[in-house]
Formats: sequence, structure tokens, C-alpha cells
Amino acid sequence: MLTPAAHVHHATGPYGTAVLDVRRGRWLMLDPDAAKIWHAVTVRGGTAGLADEIAVPTGQDPAAVGAQITAFVDELVDVGVLVDTGRPRRRRWWR
Repeated sequence: MLTPAAHVHHATGPYGTAVLDVRRGRWLMLDPDAAKIWHAVTVRGGTAGLADEIAVPTGQDPAAVGAQITAFVDELVDVGVLVDTGRPRRRRWWR
């Protein structure tokens, strides 16, 4: 299950979604398409079925859209904005 990280605040408006990473002090501005992905993650807990919802009305290939969604979500997880509770945590070494 995907969830926003505890140090992240977000708000959605008519032009997209603004995500604030408090730990890093950085804003991430999501356009309306990326905001759909963010909304699916925060409301549903994942992106199951989202590729079909986006691709079918616009005549795109659902497999290609699904690959783009997966790449975007993986990027958000790597940056630390989203947390995938199904993935094992990376161990960090402290000095």
C-alpha cells in the first residue's frame, strides 16, 4: 500500500497538487495528470486500474500508460515523498 510520508503535506487545487516535503524544505508541484496519480495513491492506497481510467477515454495504450504511472510512483518513493508499506525499508548506515 502506498501512503504519503509522515513529513509530507499536500493540497489539491484546480491546476494540480502541491506537495511540501517538510524534511527537505522542498515543494513538488504536480500538474493535473500527475495529480490524478497522487489522488489515487492518497485516496485508494494504490494505482490499480488507474491506467485504464486514463488511457481508455483518450485512446492510449493502457500498458504504456501503466508503465509511465509505475515509473512516476517509483520516483516519488525513491525521493521519499511516498512510502510503500509493502516494500522492505532500505537500511541506512549512520556514522
